[in-house]
Amino acid sequence: MKPLGPIPPGFSSSNGELAIDGVPVSELVARAGGTPLFVYSSAMIRSRIASLHAAMPGNLAIHYAVKANPFEPVLQLLNGLVDGFDIASGGELAIVRAAGIDPARVSFAGPGKRDSELEAAIAAGVTLNLESENEAERALTIAGRLGVVPRLAIRVNPEFDCQIAERPGAASRATN
Repeated sequence: MKPLGPIPPGFSSSNGELAIDGVPVSELVARAGGTPLFVYSSAMIRSRIASLHAAMPGNLAIHYAVKANPFEPVLQLLNGLVDGFDIASGGELAIVRAAGIDPARVSFAGPGKRDSELEAAIAAGVTLNLESENEAERALTIAGRLGVVPRLAIRVNPEFDCQIAERPGAASRATN
């Protein structure tokens, strides 16, 4: 085993070996039957989400992007910790549904949604983040055919001018 280096916050060591939630990594490897393996700490996930909630305004909703890690046990843990979930495909919709997440807490964003994905999301009660007028028309047509009122959000990208101000006291650089 290689030498133990700096221990990241939230981890510990046991007899000179990295430990996760107090369990030495060698024991986790033995339980898994070898490497490679992924190890998640529910305590660390809970702590990080609590820190995020504490750092943000109380009225801010925190959503988890499923594409970051769609592992079902992680999603099930996060289900009680975050306000909602963001998906970007019909496959991710199937994953959150399999994890037991209420589709009313899910939003579907991203361009290029297929009609079959729109239909599955509308039928499930997912909020669609509409990316274009065409997508809105397609969603409304599908919802009409299904006989449901879809949950829609409109993405607005206002024009703006980005000005970069020099920091006070910063030395300016001359270029030739």
